[in-house]
Amino acid sequence: MRNIIIVCDGAGPTGGTERVAITTAVGLQQRGYNVAYFAGEPIATPELDAIRTVSMGQADAYHASKAEVLKRFVWNTEAGARFGQFLEGFSPSDTVIHVHAFRRILSGAVIKEAKRRGFKLVFTLHDFGVVCPNTTFYIAPQNKICTLKPLSASCNACQCTHRGWPMKLMQTARGANLARKKVVNDFDHFVYVSEFSRRIIEPYIPADKPATTIYNPVSNDKQDVTTDQGAAFTYVGRLSQEKGVVGFARAAKAAGVTCQFIGDGPEREAILAVNPKAVLTGWLSHAEVQTKIRQSRAVVMPSLWYETAGLAVIEAIAQGVPA
Repeated sequence: MRNIIIVCDGAGPTGGTERVAITTAVGLQQRGYNVAYFAGEPIATPELDAIRTVSMGQADAYHASKAEVLKRFVWNTEAGARFGQFLEGFSPSDTVIHVHAFRRILSGAVIKEAKRRGFKLVFTLHDFGVVCPNTTFYIAPQNKICTLKPLSASCNACQCTHRGWPMKLMQTARGANLARKKVVNDFDHFVYVSEFSRRIIEPYIPADKPATTIYNPVSNDKQDVTTDQGAAFTYVGRLSQEKGVVGFARAAKAAGVTCQFIGDGPEREAILAVNPKAVLTGWLSHAEVQTKIRQSRAVVMPSLWYETAGLAVIEAIAQGVPA
């Protein structure tokens, strides 16, 4: 195949999924493929400057207005139409579409549009959103792993989100719509990011679809790391409840060590409430994140949910930093 189209809700430094999608796009282009990138969010990293990148310029449910969320949360018709226009410049005979994330913004509309036009689709399963309406198999109000069957009566009756019943109902409607339209059947190949996540997701994936486990790509360009025992313990990722970030901040305070959070999210204020000395940097560029990792005493992943394959831990180990 000569052309590869990367599809991802984000195109900036907003999480591990986006990081892998960007790394994949750049790496494939360096190997001589004609790469294009289709995203939902308006933010794009400079790493994609040399790659044709088209963005919907839309925010996700956490940042969009209620009117916008109601309009496109379950099915983003506008994204489907825009993606269709984008695909007019490509032929299914020499193009593969590699999907990394579509639930937050783009929705299943882009998948259906690509399939309608006869394109081959590969989907890397970075989270559990293709089967779990809440994407995490996690019950936020109870701080515990969810073992309910997705979209079953018991699942639908369980308020599992950290934003209450309105969000639960919207997520259930979106999940039910994806199931009704059989979007999961439109993919031609699935990629799991770890054997652990594969064991959890595979029972819900069509048995006749080929699948491969490919661990997230990281750089093996090792540089000097700190030996300072007073250096910060670092977390990289979204500051959300299921990530266990507040517990990490509290533990760091009790231990009398410095904790550093690279990322952003709804738990930012809660972190500062339990540990006013916590360092919060916000989202940083990939190069800046790598520097912070090398300067850390260790990288911490305090997640309470099933992590599919924590990218920050893999990056730390590749650099020789404890994790």
